[in-house]
Amino acid sequence: MVLPSYAAPAPVEPAWGELLDLAEAMRDLADRATTAEGSPALADLVNLAVERVHPARWASLTVLRGKSFRTEATSDDRATKADILQYDMGFGPCVDAVRDDSVYVSGDVGSDQRWLAWGVRVRDELGVRSVLSQRLRLSSDAGVIAGLNIYSETADAFDERARATGLVFATHGGLLMNTILANDRVRNLRRALESNRQIGVAIGVLMHEHRLTQAQAFDVLRASSQDSNRKLADIAIEVIDTGTLSIRGWPAQLGRGRQSAHDRPGPSPAAPTEGLAS
Repeated sequence: MVLPSYAAPAPVEPAWGELLDLAEAMRDLADRATTAEGSPALADLVNLAVERVHPARWASLTVLRGKSFRTEATSDDRATKADILQYDMGFGPCVDAVRDDSVYVSGDVGSDQRWLAWGVRVRDELGVRSVLSQRLRLSSDAGVIAGLNIYSETADAFDERARATGLVFATHGGLLMNTILANDRVRNLRRALESNRQIGVAIGVLMHEHRLTQAQAFDVLRASSQDSNRKLADIAIEVIDTGTLSIRGWPAQLGRGRQSAHDRPGPSPAAPTEGLAS
């Protein structure tokens, strides 16, 4: 007798499984951020937000430096346009989340009285219905404030589960951005130190070749930079590598600026003086 076979029910993945997957994805992103420049890593961050926070359609990252807002990364141009409209108007969920250090959720931006003028426009022009915006936790010395913005075409898109996932994502995103900013500071410091070293070597070359003082040699480098509209460090590298300096009114070959004692003209012979006794 053959017993009937029944299809086994599909296993239901617990909610914590999704959170573990998210943590693994963020850890991988953080590992890549240590070797990549800031922009690609931030682009990965917003794309991962769209993938993991359901039913997100677009996402972006707003950064406030001083008094200026800027979208540093986006998954779609429509998210950028929704952001820029807030910057121009001076209000909106992402702007307010960054300023107020809070989380803002709207399930119907077109009727939300908090940002009605903005909501009506993004609904009609971009198809945005729901938004979830929250500020990222950055270190006090980061020098910037950031917020993650997640948009959806669906009304009432972000339920409690989506908000919880967004909170976990924003927490890991803040840690990621701290890593990116710290790495950027280290890279900038290294570049500055290397540039200073190269400029110092170039100043030494000019001082030796042209019998200049340190201040005069630096002025020559600066004049060449201004004359050619190039960075001072690039001019220094050219002096070190090629022995040439491009500047109007300055010898093209540094070595030509010096003459040996045999090549230097001697003093002009004195002209005979009339009235001297023979």
